[in-house]
Amino acid sequence: MKVSDQTILALANRVVTHNARVSVSHDTQRTWQLHIRQVKVSDAGCYMCQINTPQMKKQTGCVDVHDIDYDSEP
Repeated sequence: MKVSDQTILALANRVVTHNARVSVSHDTQRTWQLHIRQVKVSDAGCYMCQINTPQMKKQTGCVDVHDIDYDSEP
């Protein structure tokens, strides 16, 4: 889930956003990864992983995106 606008990106293995740059993977039952391809400045912000157990568990991670102009001279 993107925290700023509470956009749900995926439920388990199923990506529910219409953004084709977003995918989810997991290598075990305990490790899930959110992948964002071709990252844009608008992707910056905090993302939350939520597990709906009797006592909800969640973890939030934040992403900074910088627009770097490689064509400019130092």
